[in-house]
Amino acid sequence: MQRSLEVEFKTLLTKDEYERLANMFKGSHSDIQTNHYFDTNRFSLKALESSLRVRERDTLELTLKKKKGYAMQEYTLPITEEMFKEIKENGTVPDSELKNELAPLIGEQKLFNFLSLSTKRTYTQYKKGILFLDKSTFCGVTDYELEYEARNYIDGKKEFIELINDLQIQYKKSEKKVQRAFKAYKTRK
Repeated sequence: MQRSLEVEFKTLLTKDEYERLANMFKGSHSDIQTNHYFDTNRFSLKALESSLRVRERDTLELTLKKKKGYAMQEYTLPITEEMFKEIKENGTVPDSELKNELAPLIGEQKLFNFLSLSTKRTYTQYKKGILFLDKSTFCGVTDYELEYEARNYIDGKKEFIELINDLQIQYKKSEKKVQRAFKAYKTRK
């Protein structure tokens, strides 16, 4: 299992800003991924500002994110199709360190896949971090986001502010994708 500390800065983009930046990003790495989000019926993870997802690309990985100060502690575990199917059908994750990290958050509660979100992600190295340009679709909604993943909070914040000023982008507060998708999910119900 891989552990990492994620420090990220984001801004929502208008469609026009996204298209302008997409032209600037031409030739950068790009992929399409689908995140399948899981929680308990009581949304215990959401209440603790945590999330659990299976990211589907060429491979599958199970990721638990837990808030830790200004950052998110991430626990990532590569999984197989069979494991993914078991999570969806049985509401439990495979025995692992990740399961041990999850247990204090949800106890014996079962998990369910409450929504899936697809993202076209383009990314490139920027200063000491990685810059992501995302177009996400969930619950009939499409949104656009610029995200900068930095090594530390202080340098990352400075670099992100310089970046959006250089790109002439008006900062628009951006909740995490799972939070935006959850709001769309709740209005759909």
